[in-house]
Amino acid sequence: MPDDNTRTIPDPDFQPSSIAPEDSPTFESSEIYWWDNGVWGEAGYAIPNDGGKPTTGNETIRRIVNFIGAELFNLMHRPDVRFRRPFNAAWLHDFNKMIALGMKRLGDHSVGFTDKRTGDAQHAINTPQAFTVFPVPFFGNRIRQADARYWCGELLLLISEMIQHSDNDYDNDVTDFSVALCQEKLARIQGDMAMKYLNIPRATVEADGFVVPPDSFSAEKYDPAALFTTNEMTQERMPELWWPSANDLTPINGIPITTANLWRRRWPVDRGPGDGGAFESAFPGDGTTTRRVRTPGS
Repeated sequence: MPDDNTRTIPDPDFQPSSIAPEDSPTFESSEIYWWDNGVWGEAGYAIPNDGGKPTTGNETIRRIVNFIGAELFNLMHRPDVRFRRPFNAAWLHDFNKMIALGMKRLGDHSVGFTDKRTGDAQHAINTPQAFTVFPVPFFGNRIRQADARYWCGELLLLISEMIQHSDNDYDNDVTDFSVALCQEKLARIQGDMAMKYLNIPRATVEADGFVVPPDSFSAEKYDPAALFTTNEMTQERMPELWWPSANDLTPINGIPITTANLWRRRWPVDRGPGDGGAFESAFPGDGTTTRRVRTPGS
């Protein structure tokens, strides 16, 4: 217990947010949702935000959402995302392939406002189905590769946009308006990757019809040591964290969003990183540590 000349105060570096979770506004969020389902919530898993529109009759959009979600799920469970250092070439190659195929498949089904729309039913229509989502680690300190976290967040927002877009009320086609919106987001992510990791000039990246050259990921071309500082290339080994095996992931590798939404929540801004990492080792108590200080004049 402190004596008469000392008092215990909260560490000013770890004050809680001005709005506690229980005092948050009651209206819905447009943010990426925290998937607070047992151990997955503690590990900071996230799902896209459906904006109250969890189903679609548009098979094209549903399949593209499934494609991007499943590929992102795979990429965000590879070892590369656990480290701050640059990715291995194989991770970047597969990430770029996902982006390129996503843009292609969107364009394959694009229909302009003045195009003749074919294949729409006159009487029977598609039965609405729930979107499938693939929860991925995102919040907290589990993902240490900053670019992986950033791109993952951008893709989760893109999936949210696709789920909420009015084109879901068409049977199968997507308008060139929504395609342009989605392709622009994918192109920006691809360009960010190409400039930073492949040293491709901005003018080349922004040119119409830009495609990442296939040999960009070869041993002769991919050289992170030339593009990153020594500090960025090295990292102290962090405390061991639990990482799911393929068997652990099987139950969450594709869940109807209507089911996943049962455990959706906003990520609380005053929540500590969780996950038993270095932060907890340095600051036990989830950032609510106290310290003894002398009162003035004591």
